[in-house]
Amino acid sequence: MQVVYLNGRRLQITWRELRLQFRHPYFVGMMMLMGLSIILIGPYNHLLNFGPLRLTLFYAACFGSFTSFLYALLWLCHRMNWPAYSLFTVGGAGLGATLCGLLAALLLGAPLPSLTDMALVTGFNLVFCYLGETLQSTYVIPRILPDLRNSAAQDRLGAFIESEGGALSPLPAESPPPAHVHLFGQTFATHQLYLLEAEEHYVAVVLRDGTRTLLRGRIADAVAVLHPDLGRRVHRSYWVAAAAVVGFRPDRSGAHLILTHGDTVPVARPRMPEVRRWAENLNPAPPPANRKAPQRVPPVDL
Repeated sequence: MQVVYLNGRRLQITWRELRLQFRHPYFVGMMMLMGLSIILIGPYNHLLNFGPLRLTLFYAACFGSFTSFLYALLWLCHRMNWPAYSLFTVGGAGLGATLCGLLAALLLGAPLPSLTDMALVTGFNLVFCYLGETLQSTYVIPRILPDLRNSAAQDRLGAFIESEGGALSPLPAESPPPAHVHLFGQTFATHQLYLLEAEEHYVAVVLRDGTRTLLRGRIADAVAVLHPDLGRRVHRSYWVAAAAVVGFRPDRSGAHLILTHGDTVPVARPRMPEVRRWAENLNPAPPPANRKAPQRVPPVDL
């Protein structure tokens, strides 16, 4: 499933990972922070005359309906195999939450707002929703994805609540790499992956047979989809498949990985120690041949 944010960033994510995102502590914390901000700003105070109990019910209806609409629209995109454009999912959830908030306010005894008030409230809600979407795509998703990819079956929020002292339970064993991977709307066999190379706003996917496919997107989003056992990002512009690595070659100008087809890929200086260990583990040096001790020739009496 491909999620397309308002800033144009694209994220390839499975439906399971998307569902787990709703229970991740970072996502829950972001939603609570956004809710607290709305309560402190109080954009609806001039329309409501509620006490604490009715105000709590009103906000619970608003935030609950927003989360429900967002989940439902993402599920619809998943079922119909559509790209999940945030203009549709987040905007639709914001409009749905606005209508549910209006209905809840009327049921709790608030007067019917004017069309001008409703337009202002709707505009504020949409702007606030997209502000949250920007925070999520910029700061939250990059911190959530490693947890989702390394322990997709783990309910980390539930484990945190149930564990004593707030300590997470041990993570389950990592699953093996899948047979296929979806990158920016196209499917590739994982055993055929050779190299990913960033080219401005595109990513070149190079296969072992030499096929090169240019896809629009960011290499960081592509690497986030790939199983960690398949390869490693060795440079800001390169990801290399583990099966393609032959050796590690340091030199004065930096270091390079040598690949099976004779290609070389630069290694970023901050990544050199870890990439070197990784390459050496993939291709351990053969043990030195056992040299036989020289045999002593017995003296010969003439």
